[in-house]
Amino acid sequence: MLSLNLKLIFRNLWARKVYTSVILLSLVVGFVCANILISFLVFETKTDTFHSKQNRVFQLFSNDPFGNSGRIAYIPSYLHEYLSANYAEAEKICQLTNLDGVSIQTQNNAFQDFTILSVDSTFFSLFDFELTQGNKTNCLAPGKIVLTKEKALLLFNDTNVTGKELTLITADTTQHVVVSAVVDKPIENSHLTFDALVHHSVFPEKWNGGASYVLLAQAASDLDLIEKINSDPQRPGLIGAGKMTYSLTPLTDSYFSTDNKMVYMKTRNPMFITIGYVVCALVLFIASFNFINLFLLFWQNRKKEIGIKKTLGITKRSLLTFSITEASVYIVTGYVASLVITYFVIPLFNSVFEAELAPAYFLNITVVTLLGTVLFLSIALIVILSVSRQWKMKPVNLMSKDSSKTTFSKLLFTVQFIISITLAICAITIIEQMQHLRSAPLGFNRNLVQLTTPDRKFSEGLPALKQKLAQLQDVNHVTVSGGNPISGNWMARYDLEDDKFYTPYLFSGDEDFFKTLDLKLVAGQLPSSSNKGKVVNQTLVKQFNLQEPLGALIPGTEDQIIGVVEDFTCGSFKLEIPPVIISYSQNGPSILIDYKGNDLARLLPLMQAEWKAVFPDFAFNPRIIQEDLIKKYKEDIFFYKIVITFSFISMILSCFGLFALSWAVIQSRTKEMGIRKVLGATAVDISNLLTVTFTKRIVIAFLLAAPVGYYLMDLWLARFANKIEIGIGIFTSAGVLVLLIAFITLSMQTIKAALTNPVDEIRNE
Repeated sequence: MLSLNLKLIFRNLWARKVYTSVILLSLVVGFVCANILISFLVFETKTDTFHSKQNRVFQLFSNDPFGNSGRIAYIPSYLHEYLSANYAEAEKICQLTNLDGVSIQTQNNAFQDFTILSVDSTFFSLFDFELTQGNKTNCLAPGKIVLTKEKALLLFNDTNVTGKELTLITADTTQHVVVSAVVDKPIENSHLTFDALVHHSVFPEKWNGGASYVLLAQAASDLDLIEKINSDPQRPGLIGAGKMTYSLTPLTDSYFSTDNKMVYMKTRNPMFITIGYVVCALVLFIASFNFINLFLLFWQNRKKEIGIKKTLGITKRSLLTFSITEASVYIVTGYVASLVITYFVIPLFNSVFEAELAPAYFLNITVVTLLGTVLFLSIALIVILSVSRQWKMKPVNLMSKDSSKTTFSKLLFTVQFIISITLAICAITIIEQMQHLRSAPLGFNRNLVQLTTPDRKFSEGLPALKQKLAQLQDVNHVTVSGGNPISGNWMARYDLEDDKFYTPYLFSGDEDFFKTLDLKLVAGQLPSSSNKGKVVNQTLVKQFNLQEPLGALIPGTEDQIIGVVEDFTCGSFKLEIPPVIISYSQNGPSILIDYKGNDLARLLPLMQAEWKAVFPDFAFNPRIIQEDLIKKYKEDIFFYKIVITFSFISMILSCFGLFALSWAVIQSRTKEMGIRKVLGATAVDISNLLTVTFTKRIVIAFLLAAPVGYYLMDLWLARFANKIEIGIGIFTSAGVLVLLIAFITLSMQTIKAALTNPVDEIRNE
């Protein structure tokens, strides 16, 4: 019986090759998206769950001493020592800090870009990173270093490297260390990223604090412990004893904490995980709609076959068996093809979305279960719908003259295009906002490069470097400064009366600072070596309602205001412009270079040559301010890629469905079209007849999708202090785009039908 069913199924598939291909393509695209998205989302949500003590490990945070609403992950080292000495509930504590400015040297090469963490010897007691060589109990000790497998191969062209020597070089010291262990990269995700680990004793002067993790003696004691700590009047903190408030976050939530901003941490906003599941559900819905609607249409074109079967006495069980077999052929074929495509698409996905998903992760039990559930539900739903519809049909009606009429779910068709148009509106809005982020005025010069000395004690060489760089072609201005407005800037906390305080951003630079940044002075004069006053921005003047700011003292200080500059962006467009104080200084740790044009690739080697002439022993690590600004929107870029990619995919899937539906409708109305042509209908009349039904549904879908898209994008744009307006142009562009794609899709069928000889249509019918 099975072989007969398969024979009939494949005969029908081959007889309608175009229709079959569209159904399979829709399934394959949907399954590829489901394979990758489900695996990726499981990979993300299971971050750090591979650690055996995950239920007892917590990350320690403190409230922000600068008055912001969030928390900070930086914990001073003296709190680490205080907790270890005074709280038995904290079984073990591990603090991590990044070692900036450390290069690794072998006998033949030197490497500057390693992420080296200074950690406690308790590191492997809390975290279960697998060692391929070495012993966890003694690998983190004075004079030792732990390498990742990848970096061991890079350094020594081998992974059997325990006992080999390396040299760690900083601006003022050299340390010889021995490789004590090699860490293998886990297949599961971790929020911690590193290339090497050393004990705090290797560079004790660099351990002042960092991210802190606590292993509790009992898993459920975190609330009791944090309550005891916060009620302790002697607890140390950044702004004095007893003034900071602390909190504990489970290790498995660290990845989803937006308060983690350490360079050695990966984070993901949990909102984007939710968005990922929603997008996955929407893509599966569109693909499922195509499959269900087109599969049922397939049966409508075979009504006489069903009528004959029922006349010959086919049982409901036999009909069910046949439907299960046919649906399974489609779904299993589509899924197997999707697995092959998925294997080749994963590297592209990892590259575009900066993910680390491995093909082996598809064997994860959760992934297998979810994908299996999707397949089972797909087969069950299509079988239930098709069998119920077929069984209700009467054999006499199935073989009557009207049995060729084709119907489809207009509601599902409309919902499908509502989703596609909503995603199109979101995609266009996000594209415009991202373009705005790249080109909107910042209030200062975007074309800046920053060069920073490896240690502040080398800043005396910067004036000479400044003179050399200023002579380069395409360099406008150069200034010695304390930082830049986007990254690495300083904040201060100034206490006022009644326990109030404010936290301005602090900048400093020499006489060329304002010219290099192109800051606009609106009142007063600039600071100089002979004029030691400070310049503030308009926000500070407004915040304290300074009617006559020139000559007034900066609140909380004894410094006098001698000038006011226009407001400029600090941090990113997500932040409101803060109060700013700018002072004169010739001894900053960095240089800012204002360059002309867009040919930075040609200019950087020239800058490097001048850098090496002044600092021959230190690496040239330029910081491009425009790139630093874009990095501030990492989460938004991820969101941008997700929405753009799956907006495009949803449109493709919708067009698959539209193409197949139009094909089915045209096939069922060939006789009608032939008669209309004989009676004088033109090709345009026939085209309008065939497209009007679909066009109406698409227009209705647009009218319903527009407010949904506006609401979603208004929520997203609320995260930005500087943003675009959602204008009518966005909706017009989305509507025109969808209608154009739909028109092209329908034209493939309708033009051919409109130009066919009516005699042939009637004869064939």
